[in-house]
Amino acid sequence: MRKVAHFAEYAVLGFLAARAFTTSSHGTIRRRWFAVALFLVVVYALFDEFHQSYVPSRGGSLYDSLIDTAGGLVALLAYKKWRR
Repeated sequence: MRKVAHFAEYAVLGFLAARAFTTSSHGTIRRRWFAVALFLVVVYALFDEFHQSYVPSRGGSLYDSLIDTAGGLVALLAYKKWRR
């Protein structure tokens, strides 16, 4: 259940990042919104797991970062398809 929650949380992050970057006032960000949003999702997922590795009751996992990134990527792909 936790893995599904991570996937969903990062899907929301990906969707919100896509909406923010497609309406950016900066032209380069607006044109490259997909790459910028995916970069944000990946970096946030990695830093989140890095942070968790220092929490005594939790542990950091690259596998969890991949699940998080997959959630963001699915949302970005769905948003891209919806925009067309």
